[in-house]
Amino acid sequence: MSLPTSMRVRAATDWAAVLLISGAGVAVAFQIGKAPAALPALRADLRLDLVTAGWVISMFNVIGTLIGMVIGAFADRLGHRRVILAGLGLVAAASLAGADAGGGLTLLATRFFEGLGFMMVVVAGPALIIRAADQHDLKLAFGIWGCYMPAGSALMMAAAPALLAPFGWRGLWIANAVLVTLFAVILARATRSLARPRAAAASSSLPRDIRATVTAPGPVLLALSFGAYAMNYLIVLGFLPTILVESEGLTLTAATGLTAFAIAMNVPGNLIGGMLVHRGVKPWLLLAIASVALTVCGSAFYEASLPLWLRYLLCVVLSLVGGILPSSIFGAAPAHAPSPRLVATTNGLIMQGSNLGQSIGPPVAAALAASAGDWHLTPLVLAAAGAAGCAAALALRALEPRAVQG
Repeated sequence: MSLPTSMRVRAATDWAAVLLISGAGVAVAFQIGKAPAALPALRADLRLDLVTAGWVISMFNVIGTLIGMVIGAFADRLGHRRVILAGLGLVAAASLAGADAGGGLTLLATRFFEGLGFMMVVVAGPALIIRAADQHDLKLAFGIWGCYMPAGSALMMAAAPALLAPFGWRGLWIANAVLVTLFAVILARATRSLARPRAAAASSSLPRDIRATVTAPGPVLLALSFGAYAMNYLIVLGFLPTILVESEGLTLTAATGLTAFAIAMNVPGNLIGGMLVHRGVKPWLLLAIASVALTVCGSAFYEASLPLWLRYLLCVVLSLVGGILPSSIFGAAPAHAPSPRLVATTNGLIMQGSNLGQSIGPPVAAALAASAGDWHLTPLVLAAAGAAGCAAALALRALEPRAVQG
């Protein structure tokens, strides 16, 4: 799969820029990882009820589900580098403001703006990588980019306890604000060569760009595939700490550590996916394989008769193999975008699919478990999502010739 000629802008890959752009994704993903680790301290200090505490964690998913594509469309028109830097600034400012929150509503407001900044970075990042990478290296570069979420969330989950003990949750918020600010300054200086004039889109309107994206089959199928992946991934990894503590009797510290390690295994999965696509393996095939692996490993994890060590190993395998999917999707997005100038809009739709899957999966699985009295019906949800992911992959195979002709 190749990109349209108009999108090939470099003769040699600027790997430093690729790593820094990917690092921007990691920096904003820290904001996802910090909330679960700090939740007990937040609830005690701000007297948050369980519903408000849940919104502190899920606010990012809500924003991505509602306006991901709109943010992408603005990024395509305003310039991807500008939007990434603005997103980093917004995340830093919101995290700093959140550190001074005196109640749940104020904290939720700052989390809203953190989530908005997060989406600005992650929908524009792949489009800017296109400007930094040579056509030959682009698929590998997208494999690196795909690591941002597991790397950022796992690193922060692992590091947060060391910061929470001496500085509390407010210190953790301030530390994140400082870190993101410093990173924005470094990124701005290092990517000056990637800056370009504001996109000339006077002949096009925002609604028209969005309509062109949602009516193109490729972006919709990629969003469906990412949504199915996110649904299965979070149903397993999201409930892993709870199951380890409540059903297996592990301590919260042990459960958090094991979960962080499993999430971190998604990083080499993304790199493997990028290398496989780089070597010519078709993205649709990788999407199908990953969808099957997620379903099989996830269903086996919920088989209570298996020993704990094997069930945990299956979680690690799920995260590792599942990591192939994001890098494959990000690598396929530019070729399936309805036009070269709508890459970020396409990424926005893909992120909406991901966030929708994350929003739907855990509540559905939890509702089934509550009604059944245990988790034995959960594989039905995993199988449905896996089937949707496989169907999307096969449909993408049929579109490939058209996408290549671009």
